[in-house]
Formats: sequence, C-alpha cells, structure tokens
Amino acid sequence: MAKFQIQQASSTVNWTGKKILGLHTGSINIANGSIEITDNTVTGGEIVIDMTSITITDIADKNTHDEFLGHLQNDDFFSVDKFKTAQLTITGSSKIETNKFKIDGNLHIKDITHPVSFIATVEVFTDFLHSLGEIVIDRTLYNIRYGSGKFIDNLGDKLIYDDFVLQFKLVGQI
Repeated sequence: MAKFQIQQASSTVNWTGKKILGLHTGSINIANGSIEITDNTVTGGEIVIDMTSITITDIADKNTHDEFLGHLQNDDFFSVDKFKTAQLTITGSSKIETNKFKIDGNLHIKDITHPVSFIATVEVFTDFLHSLGEIVIDRTLYNIRYGSGKFIDNLGDKLIYDDFVLQFKLVGQI
C-alpha cells in the first residue's frame, strides 16, 4: 500500500451553487488529507476541508460579496463557527477504466454523515498522485435548507437548487 499525503498548495477545490436566475462560484481549501493506493486501486483515504476558508469568486462588488460570504458562513448554510471542517472518508473504489474510478465514501458536513459516490481520475507517477473529479452534493441532506423548494413554498426566482458541485484537483506525495 502507498499512502499519498495531499499537498495543500497544489490542490484545489472549487464549488458551484445554482439558483433559478444564475449561479455562484467559489473555492475552499483542503486542511489535510491522504489517499491510499493498493495494487493500482484507491482503497482508502481521508480529505479534510477547511470550511473557514470558503471564498466567493464571482461577485466583484465588495458589499454584495461580504454579505453573501457571511450568509454562507452562518446557520442558513454551513454554520462555520460551529463546524470548522467537513470531511470525506474514502471507503473504496471500483475501476471503470485505466486511471478512472468510481470512488465510494462518506461525506461529513455539519456533523451529519451520508454515503457518496463519484467518478474521478487517479494517476500515480512514482512518488506523486494526481486526481481530478467532481462530487454532486444534495445540501438538504446536511440540514442546509435555505431557499430549498423541498422545504419552502412559493420561492419563485429566489429558489436555490438543492445540489451543489465540488470540482477538485488533488496532488499527493508519498
């Protein structure tokens, strides 16, 4: 087994949240993590996300940006003061084709855990690992209900879609 430590400076996680009248984008930092590879297959790992690092990349106006960032950090969304990290624990994978895997794991946000599966490419170059992929997450499973049509009627153009997307690039080193 080889254990690759995630290199924070070389790794990125970008998020996209959509609503009726558009979308918002941003990024979030990896606090730490590792991915385990055995016989060219992803067998385990853990990625810890620093929720206090969440940023917004699509709003230029400072007041609008700061207001929305505060909204994401408060109890309407991620309750960052109470839940400073989120975590993905990889439980296994199945190979789809060369360097392409269906990854299975458990995602822990706001002290709530649910199973997730997603597709990612994972390439190993001697002492380095490179992985690209995206995870689609139903925020309502983690008690993030603000603007959700599942819980609030007659939102009209204020509706926020329940799914948000995390796109990631991970670089690891033994």
